[in-house]
Amino acid sequence: MKRKILILIIFVVIVIILLSIYMTFNFNNAKERYNEIKDAFEEAVIWNLDATGNSKRHCEENITKEMTITADHLINNGYLKKEDMLDTSGKSYCDGYAKTFAVEDCGIDYKLYIKCNDYKTEGYKDYK
Repeated sequence: MKRKILILIIFVVIVIILLSIYMTFNFNNAKERYNEIKDAFEEAVIWNLDATGNSKRHCEENITKEMTITADHLINNGYLKKEDMLDTSGKSYCDGYAKTFAVEDCGIDYKLYIKCNDYKTEGYKDYK
């Protein structure tokens, strides 16, 4: 009887260790994927700002460049591939937007917000 209990305890400990390793591996992969999504989205935002001339133009025109750049806009205009926003599940897509604002050197800065199934940047608000 004691032997069966010992084998059962060893089995449970091994299962717990394997689950822990699996969950850590998945967490690290998800974190890496969310960083890839953020990087691709940020590159697209910068490309869009530069291509449209919005990155410097507002000082000469004396206008404020506060706007929202959505992932849909970036995808529809060729700055971002839809696949770049593929969530960790491989079945759904993350959403995102950037809020731009003027800075003192006549440039535009931005804050990125991304939402996926199991991930959301702090401050993300539904804009739709």
